[in-house]
Amino acid sequence: MPDLVEIGLTVYNPVQPEVVSFDWLRKTFGESLAYYGGVSTQTTLPFGTPEEVRQATLKAARELALDGTGLLLAPSHRMMSDVPMANVEALLAAYSELQAAPRA
Repeated sequence: MPDLVEIGLTVYNPVQPEVVSFDWLRKTFGESLAYYGGVSTQTTLPFGTPEEVRQATLKAARELALDGTGLLLAPSHRMMSDVPMANVEALLAAYSELQAAPRA
């Protein structure tokens, strides 16, 4: 991936928590990349509780957008029919929670 950044990659998609560490991305690429994704469609969204979805969403925002920018927070891939509606609602509620939070 460093070679791709060197030749002009600006957005990394998908950010799938099971595949890549948020901490590694930020430490390795800092401000060089923006990120798309962050909330697992493999584990958390289909099998987690609504509170786990909320926590995963907040974690992705906190760790991938340290300064409140550089992240399009989203499911890591397309959501399939195995995602319970309560988890979709929790994801949307977490987005609203982040939107309402004061910025430093």
